Amino acid sequence: MKRLVTVTGPVTAAQLNGYLIEERLLDHIMIQVIDKGGGNLDIAFQERDQRYLSQFSAAQLADWLQEAILHVEAACPLETPDGKAAWVADVAPPRTGSSLRAMRPARQEHDLPAGLEFLRRT
Repeated sequence: MKRLVTVTGPVTAAQLNGYLIEERLLDHIMIQVIDKGGGNLDIAFQERDQRYLSQFSAAQLADWLQEAILHVEAACPLETPDGKAAWVADVAPPRTGSSLRAMRPARQEHDLPAGLEFLRRT
């Protein structure tokens, strides 16, 4: 299960600089990564950049977002809106109670058959 985290703990949103995707065209265009919970991450361009991005085709924007997904999954640097370093971490789902039972205690020294005395603990 994927989560967005910082040094201080989980966060709900982070961003990726578009420069990592398309150096000149997306420089200073921030791509939002939002933790929807349940291991689901949503990636989208910020609303403030929509006017600039309107000059590109929907197919081109989708390609860039797909590449952004690959970068995020490959642990590229992210930051929170306030500038703290963030990253995607795999969080293990909570463990359920185990159906395994503890084994019986080890046998005492006198329980070893003849010829296996060397196995005794000293």
